[in-house]
Amino acid sequence: MRYLYLAILVLGLCLLLWGMKILRQGLQSFAGHRLHAALLWMTATPWRGFWSGSVSTAILQSSTALTVMAVSFVDAGLLPFANAFALILGSNIGTTLTPQLLAFPLDQITPYVMVFGSLGFLFIPSHWRYLSQSVFGLGVLFFALGLLEVGMAPLVNLPQIQDFLRQLGDNHIQGVIAGTVISALLHSSNATTGIIMLLTADGWITLPTALAFIFGANIGTCFTAVIAALASSRAAQRVALFHVLLNVFGVLVFFPFVEPLAYGLTLMGGSLSRQVANAHTIFNMLSSLFAYPLLPLAAKYLKKILP
Repeated sequence: MRYLYLAILVLGLCLLLWGMKILRQGLQSFAGHRLHAALLWMTATPWRGFWSGSVSTAILQSSTALTVMAVSFVDAGLLPFANAFALILGSNIGTTLTPQLLAFPLDQITPYVMVFGSLGFLFIPSHWRYLSQSVFGLGVLFFALGLLEVGMAPLVNLPQIQDFLRQLGDNHIQGVIAGTVISALLHSSNATTGIIMLLTADGWITLPTALAFIFGANIGTCFTAVIAALASSRAAQRVALFHVLLNVFGVLVFFPFVEPLAYGLTLMGGSLSRQVANAHTIFNMLSSLFAYPLLPLAAKYLKKILP
C-alpha cells in the first residue's frame, strides 16, 4: 500500500507541474505577441517596468518565465539591464496570484472546472479557446493538490518523515534550505508553495516552518534564470544575479521575524492555507517595495561586480 500512495504522490506532483504549464501556455497563447510588444514599451522607465512585471507575471503565471524572458531581452540588446531590474521586482508580486487562488476550497467544483475548460478549448473557434485552456489548467491544479493530499497522508506517518518534519519545526534555517532545494528542483516557487499549503493545513508543519519554506522557495526559483544566463552576455548575467540577490535580501530581512510574522498572519484569520498564501504575498510585495528605491544603486553595484 505504501508504494500505491507513493505513486499517487508522484502523479499528483506531475499533474501539479503539468497544470501550471497548461495554465501558463493558455494565457501566453491568449495574450499573443502583443504581450511581448507591450512588455518592451512598458519597461521604458523603472516605474512602468515594476507594474508591467506584476501584470505580465499574473498573466503568464510564472515569474521564472518572465525572468528568463527578461534575461533574453537584455541578452539580445532589446532591453537595458537596469530596466529589467524593475521588471523582476514586479514579477515577484505578480507570482503571488496562483497561491491565493489555490487557497480557495474548490474541491467540489474542480471536475466541472476541468470539463468546462476542456469543452471550451475544443469547441470555441476563436483565440478565446486559449482562455478555456487556462481554466482547464487551473482545474488540473486543484485536482493535483487533492491527489497530493491523499498521497502524503500515509507517507508523513513514516518515522523518518516525522523526525525530519519535527526537526524542521525547531530549525528554520533547515526549512529555508529545504524550500530552496525543492523549488530549484521543481523550477517553481508556486508549486512548492502549494505543497507547503497542504502540509500546513493538515498539521504536518507549523506556520513558522511554512514561512521558512516559502523564504527558501523564493531563492530556489532563481535557479532557472541563473542557468539561462550562464551562456549569455554580461548584462543578462547581471539581471539573473539581481534576481538572486533580491530574494536573498528579502530572506535576510524577514528571517529574524518568522515568529512575529506567523503570529500576525494568525491574527489576520482565514484557513491555514490562506495564511500561507498571505505570507507568500506579503513577503514578495514588501521585498519588492523595499528594494525599489535601491534600483539605481543595484545597477551601479552589479556593473562593478560583473563589468
